[in-house]
Amino acid sequence: MARVAADVRRGELVDATIKVALAEGLEAATVRRIAQEAGVPLGTVHYCFGSKRALLEAVVEQVAQPDIQVELDAGRTYTVAEVIRCAFRSYWSAAGGNRDRQRLVYELVNHLVRQDDPGPRLARLIFQRAYAAVDKVLADQHDRFGELPLSRELLSRMVTAVTDGVALAWIADQDDELALEVLDGFAAVFGLALGSFAGTSDG
Repeated sequence: MARVAADVRRGELVDATIKVALAEGLEAATVRRIAQEAGVPLGTVHYCFGSKRALLEAVVEQVAQPDIQVELDAGRTYTVAEVIRCAFRSYWSAAGGNRDRQRLVYELVNHLVRQDDPGPRLARLIFQRAYAAVDKVLADQHDRFGELPLSRELLSRMVTAVTDGVALAWIADQDDELALEVLDGFAAVFGLALGSFAGTSDG
Protein backbone atom coordinates (compact mmCIF):
# COMPACT_ATOMS: atom_id res chain seq x y z
CA MET A 1 0.00 0.00 0.00
CA ALA A 2 1.36 3.41 -0.96
CA ARG A 3 2.38 5.66 1.90
CA VAL A 4 0.08 8.66 2.40
CA ALA A 5 1.71 12.00 3.22
CA ALA A 6 1.03 13.20 6.76
CA ASP A 7 -0.70 16.42 5.67
CA VAL A 8 -3.01 14.45 3.38
CA ARG A 9 -3.79 12.01 6.17
CA ARG A 10 -4.52 14.87 8.57
CA GLY A 11 -6.99 16.28 6.08
CA GLU A 12 -8.67 12.89 5.80
CA LEU A 13 -8.95 12.62 9.57
CA VAL A 14 -10.47 16.10 9.85
CA ASP A 15 -12.99 15.15 7.16
CA ALA A 16 -13.76 11.91 9.00
CA THR A 17 -14.29 13.83 12.25
CA ILE A 18 -16.69 16.22 10.52
CA LYS A 19 -18.58 13.35 8.92
CA VAL A 20 -19.04 11.56 12.26
CA ALA A 21 -19.96 14.81 14.03
CA LEU A 22 -22.66 15.64 11.49
CA ALA A 23 -24.10 12.13 11.46
CA GLU A 24 -23.77 11.14 15.12
CA GLY A 25 -22.74 14.22 17.12
CA LEU A 26 -19.32 15.20 18.42
CA GLU A 27 -19.79 13.14 21.58
CA ALA A 28 -19.67 10.08 19.34
CA ALA A 29 -16.54 11.30 17.56
CA THR A 30 -14.07 9.37 19.66
CA VAL A 31 -10.57 8.79 18.38
CA ARG A 32 -11.47 5.16 17.76
CA ARG A 33 -14.63 6.08 15.83
CA ILE A 34 -12.74 8.67 13.77
CA ALA A 35 -10.05 6.14 12.90
CA GLN A 36 -12.76 3.68 11.88
CA GLU A 37 -14.48 6.26 9.68
CA ALA A 38 -11.17 7.18 8.03
CA GLY A 39 -10.22 3.52 7.57
CA VAL A 40 -6.90 3.86 9.39
CA PRO A 41 -5.33 2.24 12.47
CA LEU A 42 -6.01 3.95 15.79
CA GLY A 43 -2.35 4.87 16.12
CA THR A 44 -2.50 6.93 12.93
CA VAL A 45 -4.76 9.49 14.61
CA HIS A 46 -2.34 9.87 17.51
CA TYR A 47 0.60 10.05 15.11
CA CYS A 48 -0.98 12.80 12.99
CA PHE A 49 -2.43 14.93 15.79
CA GLY A 50 -1.00 13.77 19.10
CA SER A 51 -4.29 14.38 20.91
CA LYS A 52 -8.03 14.72 20.40
CA ARG A 53 -7.65 18.38 21.33
CA ALA A 54 -5.28 19.00 18.41
CA LEU A 55 -7.71 17.25 16.08
CA LEU A 56 -10.59 19.44 17.25
CA GLU A 57 -8.42 22.53 16.77
CA ALA A 58 -7.92 21.43 13.15
CA VAL A 59 -11.67 21.02 12.76
CA VAL A 60 -12.21 24.55 14.10
CA GLU A 61 -9.68 25.80 11.55
CA GLN A 62 -11.63 24.00 8.82
CA VAL A 63 -14.83 25.92 9.63
CA ALA A 64 -13.12 29.29 10.11
CA GLN A 65 -15.25 32.24 9.04
CA PRO A 66 -14.29 33.22 5.48
CA ASP A 67 -13.75 36.85 4.54
CA ILE A 68 -16.87 38.75 3.55
CA GLN A 69 -16.29 40.23 0.11
CA VAL A 70 -18.38 43.33 -0.53
CA GLU A 71 -18.25 43.76 -4.31
CA LEU A 72 -19.53 47.18 -5.38
CA ASP A 73 -19.42 48.96 -8.74
CA ALA A 74 -16.83 51.73 -8.62
CA GLY A 75 -18.95 54.24 -10.51
CA ARG A 76 -22.16 53.81 -8.56
CA THR A 77 -23.39 55.48 -5.38
CA TYR A 78 -24.77 53.07 -2.80
CA THR A 79 -26.95 53.65 0.22
CA VAL A 80 -25.72 52.28 3.55
CA ALA A 81 -28.50 49.67 3.44
CA GLU A 82 -27.38 48.48 0.00
CA VAL A 83 -23.80 48.04 1.22
CA ILE A 84 -24.99 46.06 4.25
CA ARG A 85 -27.29 43.95 2.07
CA CYS A 86 -24.35 43.14 -0.20
CA ALA A 87 -22.28 42.16 2.84
CA PHE A 88 -25.05 39.90 4.14
CA ARG A 89 -25.40 38.27 0.73
CA SER A 90 -21.66 37.66 0.59
CA TYR A 91 -21.75 36.06 4.04
CA TRP A 92 -24.67 33.85 3.03
CA SER A 93 -22.94 32.73 -0.15
CA ALA A 94 -19.65 31.97 1.60
CA ALA A 95 -20.81 30.50 4.90
CA GLY A 96 -24.36 31.06 6.09
CA GLY A 97 -26.04 29.13 3.31
CA ASN A 98 -23.93 26.01 3.87
CA ARG A 99 -26.19 23.82 5.99
CA ASP A 100 -23.53 21.28 6.95
CA ARG A 101 -21.12 24.05 7.95
CA GLN A 102 -23.69 25.72 10.17
CA ARG A 103 -24.70 22.44 11.78
CA LEU A 104 -21.05 21.69 12.47
CA VAL A 105 -20.43 25.13 13.98
CA TYR A 106 -23.32 24.68 16.43
CA GLU A 107 -22.26 21.12 17.18
CA LEU A 108 -18.72 22.30 17.88
CA VAL A 109 -19.77 25.16 20.15
CA ASN A 110 -22.17 22.98 22.16
CA HIS A 111 -19.51 20.31 22.56
CA LEU A 112 -16.55 22.58 23.30
CA VAL A 113 -18.19 24.68 26.01
CA ARG A 114 -18.77 21.50 28.02
CA GLN A 115 -15.10 20.52 27.91
CA ASP A 116 -12.15 21.59 30.02
CA ASP A 117 -9.77 24.18 28.60
CA PRO A 118 -9.06 24.70 25.74
CA GLY A 119 -12.62 23.69 24.81
CA PRO A 120 -14.27 27.00 25.80
CA ARG A 121 -11.34 28.89 24.28
CA LEU A 122 -11.84 27.13 20.96
CA ALA A 123 -15.58 27.87 21.10
CA ARG A 124 -14.81 31.55 21.64
CA LEU A 125 -12.35 31.45 18.75
CA ILE A 126 -15.16 30.46 16.37
CA PHE A 127 -17.09 33.59 17.31
CA GLN A 128 -14.02 35.82 17.40
CA ARG A 129 -13.33 34.98 13.78
CA ALA A 130 -16.92 35.83 12.85
CA TYR A 131 -16.61 39.15 14.69
CA ALA A 132 -13.34 39.85 12.90
CA ALA A 133 -14.94 39.24 9.49
CA VAL A 134 -17.70 41.77 10.27
CA ASP A 135 -15.23 44.24 11.76
CA LYS A 136 -13.21 44.16 8.53
CA VAL A 137 -16.31 45.13 6.53
CA LEU A 138 -17.03 48.00 8.92
CA ALA A 139 -13.45 49.20 8.62
CA ASP A 140 -13.31 48.83 4.82
CA GLN A 141 -16.61 50.69 4.38
CA HIS A 142 -15.82 53.46 6.85
CA ASP A 143 -16.17 56.20 4.24
CA ARG A 144 -19.68 55.03 3.34
CA PHE A 145 -20.85 54.35 6.90
CA GLY A 146 -19.37 57.47 8.47
CA GLU A 147 -18.98 57.70 12.23
CA LEU A 148 -20.66 54.73 13.87
CA PRO A 149 -23.12 55.12 16.76
CA LEU A 150 -21.61 52.13 18.56
CA SER A 151 -18.16 50.61 18.70
CA ARG A 152 -17.15 48.32 15.85
CA GLU A 153 -16.70 45.52 18.37
CA LEU A 154 -20.26 45.85 19.61
CA LEU A 155 -21.69 46.19 16.09
CA SER A 156 -19.73 43.11 14.99
CA ARG A 157 -21.28 41.10 17.82
CA MET A 158 -24.76 42.42 16.97
CA VAL A 159 -24.43 41.51 13.29
CA THR A 160 -23.07 38.05 14.15
CA ALA A 161 -26.01 37.48 16.50
CA VAL A 162 -28.33 38.30 13.60
CA THR A 163 -26.62 36.10 11.02
CA ASP A 164 -26.27 33.17 13.43
CA GLY A 165 -29.92 33.44 14.42
CA VAL A 166 -31.04 33.49 10.79
CA ALA A 167 -28.80 30.53 9.96
CA LEU A 168 -30.07 28.49 12.93
CA ALA A 169 -33.72 29.06 11.98
CA TRP A 170 -32.85 28.25 8.36
CA ILE A 171 -31.38 24.89 9.38
CA ALA A 172 -34.74 24.07 10.98
CA ASP A 173 -37.18 25.41 8.38
CA GLN A 174 -34.94 25.05 5.28
CA ASP A 175 -36.55 28.11 3.67
CA ASP A 176 -33.79 29.75 1.61
CA GLU A 177 -35.91 32.61 0.31
CA LEU A 178 -37.18 33.52 3.77
CA ALA A 179 -33.65 33.50 5.21
CA LEU A 180 -32.46 35.97 2.57
CA GLU A 181 -35.60 38.09 3.01
CA VAL A 182 -34.91 38.33 6.75
CA LEU A 183 -31.29 39.33 6.11
CA ASP A 184 -32.44 41.96 3.61
CA GLY A 185 -34.84 43.29 6.27
CA PHE A 186 -32.05 43.57 8.81
CA ALA A 187 -29.89 45.32 6.20
CA ALA A 188 -32.65 47.91 5.73
CA VAL A 189 -32.99 48.43 9.49
CA PHE A 190 -29.24 48.73 10.06
CA GLY A 191 -28.98 51.01 7.03
CA LEU A 192 -31.63 53.36 8.38
CA ALA A 193 -30.01 53.44 11.80
CA LEU A 194 -26.49 54.11 10.52
CA GLY A 195 -27.69 56.50 7.81
CA SER A 196 -29.72 58.48 10.35
CA PHE A 197 -26.79 58.77 12.72
CA ALA A 198 -24.49 59.89 9.90
CA GLY A 199 -27.07 62.50 8.87
CA THR A 200 -27.67 61.01 5.42
CA SER A 201 -30.85 59.79 3.79
CA ASP A 202 -31.05 56.02 3.34
CA GLY A 203 -34.64 55.72 2.32
